[in-house]
Amino acid sequence: MKITDIKVYMHYSVWRNIVFVKVETDEGITGIGEASLRSKEMPVKAAILEHMKPLVVGRDPFDIEAFINASFIRDAWRNGVVFNTAIAAVEIAMWDIIGKKLGIPVFKMLGGKLYERVPAYANTWFMECQSLDDYQKAARHVVDDLGFRAMKWDPFKLVPKDGSVSERKRVDLGIENLRAVREAVGPDVELFLELHGSLSYDGALRYARKCEKYDPGFIEEPMHPDNFAGYRKLCMQSPVAIAAGERYFTRFQHRALNEEGFYSIVQPDVTHCLGILELTKMAAAADTYGLRFAPHNSGGPVGTMATLMVDASAPNFFCQEFSIENFDLMKRFFRNDLPYRDGYLYLEDRPGLGLEPDWNEIEKEEYMYRQSYAF
Repeated sequence: MKITDIKVYMHYSVWRNIVFVKVETDEGITGIGEASLRSKEMPVKAAILEHMKPLVVGRDPFDIEAFINASFIRDAWRNGVVFNTAIAAVEIAMWDIIGKKLGIPVFKMLGGKLYERVPAYANTWFMECQSLDDYQKAARHVVDDLGFRAMKWDPFKLVPKDGSVSERKRVDLGIENLRAVREAVGPDVELFLELHGSLSYDGALRYARKCEKYDPGFIEEPMHPDNFAGYRKLCMQSPVAIAAGERYFTRFQHRALNEEGFYSIVQPDVTHCLGILELTKMAAAADTYGLRFAPHNSGGPVGTMATLMVDASAPNFFCQEFSIENFDLMKRFFRNDLPYRDGYLYLEDRPGLGLEPDWNEIEKEEYMYRQSYAF
């Protein structure tokens, strides 16, 4: 079997573009990958078509280590998120092809499954919220109607970003947001907080101490990811677990974070960290440091299923991020449903990633791309 072509399709969804990648072979088996990277979709598309495609056309899709070696390990510039996302999209599609060729799910090639199902937490449920009342209504919908028992959000979304609000006031408003959501869903729902690296060390510590009374499961990226000194101090003093890692893209970058004890929950993203094989290695590396593995996943259905393949056999797995917009994306672009029920993603014996893309729909809507900038 040889790879014969790669194609890229982009579609706007709620707040960014979902980027699907199609890898074709001479046996007629196709694989699907994902390269969603908000505000950098065009560079990712160029990297796939101009750099990854020449590397893999004519290659056996089974040779994943050789592809990673050629595209990353031996690359002189060591890549950033754009190229690593391009690599990941192709790599994920290669695994999908292998699974379809062998007639088995990808997780069976990664050690099998430790779990029949894994807990998922909802994200992107708050995107349209404009008030605390909106947050409470949306949070109740996530629990009562969608069945989730855990959710994550940015408690600072309503706070002005023009510098008119002091960090102290910002922290207080973020606590009010958390209080409102906790009151809406009750004590038994896990709440996770995404701070997008927006606070100083002092602000992060103040937020962690003040939010403890509302019992959140973790605080994600409270400070800029390069604030090593701040994370070292915060992890020792925070009463709430610290999670981070989505903006570090290989096991080599995560090594320093693991060794220094910057966090207790590690969050690499399969669509930015070279793909399924690298994510598997990163989960194993984190396990040797006693760290819980809760992979970041703000992407679409392909990124979700690729991550699930790794979750299945990770003994340190904790909880899986899940964007609720995936329900609509599955209806638009796939012929089957995601294996989600009552707050869990299930491990099913479907070949490859377990997805049935409707390529006619994906291809005919190619020009739905919109510019979307992350600031």
